[in-house]
Amino acid sequence: MTLKMRTWAPLIAFLLLLLAPSLAIRSGALSFNFRFEALLIVSGLCLAACVLGGYSFAELGLGAPRGARAWLICGALTCLLLAAIVVEAQFLSHPHSPPNWIAFAPFYVLVSSPCQEVVCRSIPKLIADRLHMSGRNYVLFSSAVFSLMHAPYGDPVLLANTFLAGVAWSTAYLFTRNVWPLTASHAAVGSFAFWIGLA
Repeated sequence: MTLKMRTWAPLIAFLLLLLAPSLAIRSGALSFNFRFEALLIVSGLCLAACVLGGYSFAELGLGAPRGARAWLICGALTCLLLAAIVVEAQFLSHPHSPPNWIAFAPFYVLVSSPCQEVVCRSIPKLIADRLHMSGRNYVLFSSAVFSLMHAPYGDPVLLANTFLAGVAWSTAYLFTRNVWPLTASHAAVGSFAFWIGLA
């Protein structure tokens, strides 16, 4: 029993840490306006725990991508996701006001997207490998975490969209094992979704 708990402890600790801001925001204990600061703090803690645990930056998917394969996979995936957003926009309209692009775009592209890819793709893969999860279970785990991180927005369509995008990106991560092409895809898809009012 103790061995089993010790094996599952990293997964439980990771989930509690990663979902704590969402739960705090939904319960009113943390202001929605601090969601980005919470993401930075949680990402930093997760990354620090992995480095202290002996994982290298390459194991965290932060090394230089090798070859064009990863970029081609993520480029094709980005085109598919952008097309899906265009189709969805024909049927759904959201009353979201657009962000202040001068302040938002650099943060979203250079900070938020990389942080989310590390904590929702590469760290879950390390945990999944340690627990001997199948690729399918890793994809479901990664996608659920990614979706639940967006719970503070209180938008069920956003939860569904982030889960489906998470399935696409985590599946791609199984092949690329690098967050940089996924970060570029995430930044492009997310920015487009914000631009047309679907996020």
